[in-house]
Amino acid sequence: MENLTSSSGTLDLAIIGGGPAGTAAALEGFRHGLSVGIWERNRFPRDKVCGEFISSEAYPILQDAIPETVARGAEIRSAQFVTDHGMSRTFRLPHTALGLSRRALDAALWKSVESAGVETHEGVVVSRVQKLSSGGGKDGVWEIESSNGSVQRAKSLIVACGRWWAIEGLSSPARRGEPQATGEWAGFKAHFAGVPARDRVELYFFHGGYCGLAPVEGGVWNVCCLVHREKFREARPKALEDLAAWLAHVSQLPALEKRLHGVGQVSSLVTTAPVRMARQRAAQGGALMAGDASGFVDPFTGEGISMALHSGRLAAQAVARALLEGSEVQSAAEIYGQSLTQAVRRSYRIATLARGLMQGPGWLRDLATGQLPWVGKYLVRETRWRRNPEVGPDRIRPD
Repeated sequence: MENLTSSSGTLDLAIIGGGPAGTAAALEGFRHGLSVGIWERNRFPRDKVCGEFISSEAYPILQDAIPETVARGAEIRSAQFVTDHGMSRTFRLPHTALGLSRRALDAALWKSVESAGVETHEGVVVSRVQKLSSGGGKDGVWEIESSNGSVQRAKSLIVACGRWWAIEGLSSPARRGEPQATGEWAGFKAHFAGVPARDRVELYFFHGGYCGLAPVEGGVWNVCCLVHREKFREARPKALEDLAAWLAHVSQLPALEKRLHGVGQVSSLVTTAPVRMARQRAAQGGALMAGDASGFVDPFTGEGISMALHSGRLAAQAVARALLEGSEVQSAAEIYGQSLTQAVRRSYRIATLARGLMQGPGWLRDLATGQLPWVGKYLVRETRWRRNPEVGPDRIRPD
């Protein structure tokens, strides 16, 4: 279904991608009085490989946009780390987090965008974009061509369609042949019923990967794992038939096997590969990148959805600031790039160190989990989004 509120004329802001980053950008741009259009190639509800853990930093954004859906989510108050040698450590989170499936989250955010009056294009693929020059060294406009033959123009463009996007007219990761194409990790997930209730997220680390369990709405648990491709190839057919049994086999973790014993898989298995954690470009040719398109942080940090929401808002704020002040939109890309780097640089640095720690020898995982109880709390604290007070909604809101 398309919601067309400004199909004629030139939009202030075009957004490609209808996930958390794209919808957050759309709502923020619309809130500042911009005419906004957003394109999503899939239809909702749709599923995604995701830990479905939403940190407290994202709560205000979601509470403002989709309060009824937030109220359905599972409250998460603690985190547990378990190693392949049986070492376990549980600690309280500084603030209550939320467990919410991507099917519920993404569909609710899209409906919120539709209700706001944004021009929406659901189930429409953007096949090509082109920056048209206006001459005189001033900003040109973007021409967005869809697979259905429609063409729209916009003064600014935000790309928020994931870590592995490909759009003609932009040098995407898929077209550049970046190392992501040869990543050694695969991600997959499914939902289960019958898992004993707990108000915590659980992370099980083993040689060749890790698995996260998180409660979501309706008493269901999300089981999401990142596994080295050799482990994945080892018993892939079994994973497609019975994910719980396959995990018990490849992890050799009695605690995980016990946790999933007798549970029932209530959703299809969803997979994604390759998975490679890395920073990407914040902007390209004047287009701003948000969410996973701007970088993909380790899922076990639990900050992916929060970073997507915040980066989308930050990108839209930079665009609004440029347009409302009458400056060139190109300056928005520079402002956004600086602000994004300030917000996430430390998160990526700490996550990289943590990844080496958790994927290292078993004794190192045991040491970090059992003998260094501050490690978990440190990871939670240091991988959070850091808001830049110089670029915020109150500073660019028109009078």
